[in-house]
Amino acid sequence: GINAEYGKQWYQRRVRDTEVRRKKKNTGQRKGDVYSCKKRNDLFLKELSNELGIDRELQDITPSHNSPLSSLFNDPAKMQLWLVFIDTTEQEQDEILEERHAERKMKKLSDSVRKQISKVPIKTVKEAEDLVYSSVSDANTVSIHWTKTQQDRVVLVAVSQFARLKCTSHIHIGLIEIECKKQRFVRPKTLLSDVLVRC
Repeated sequence: GINAEYGKQWYQRRVRDTEVRRKKKNTGQRKGDVYSCKKRNDLFLKELSNELGIDRELQDITPSHNSPLSSLFNDPAKMQLWLVFIDTTEQEQDEILEERHAERKMKKLSDSVRKQISKVPIKTVKEAEDLVYSSVSDANTVSIHWTKTQQDRVVLVAVSQFARLKCTSHIHIGLIEIECKKQRFVRPKTLLSDVLVRC
């Protein structure tokens, strides 16, 4: 009867999608394709259950995940920001993205350092950036700096944290070790001093 026909369709679709999944797995396709395949199966089951009159049990079978793109269509404010962003030149887009990236790095500074660094003159921060970035080069290089005041220590720690360098402070002897844990150190495009000037 009708149930047997739907069951046959479901089985054939399941076999086909399983073969597609196997092929994609072997060719290294993205996981999003498997998610899409699973979603199609879930939608088919939902349609099938509606026609058979058993939709209550399968009501929540489809995942409720919203992609970043779908959230644009659901939120007019986000869509407006997106439209303004894509209407700018590529250079302006790069500047906006770099600025956002720098703001995120600023937020990753510890609260006490962020609070204290805002009181330090920009000239002092720039001098510390030149000192730190000129002394750190490749992986496993350790740069040692003597600090006379708490302000010197705070500035060196802030510059290091902002550039994602490992910083160890030995307060009792006034020494700071700055170490690059990456293969190659790249000076940030937007510096801490640039962010502080905007604040």
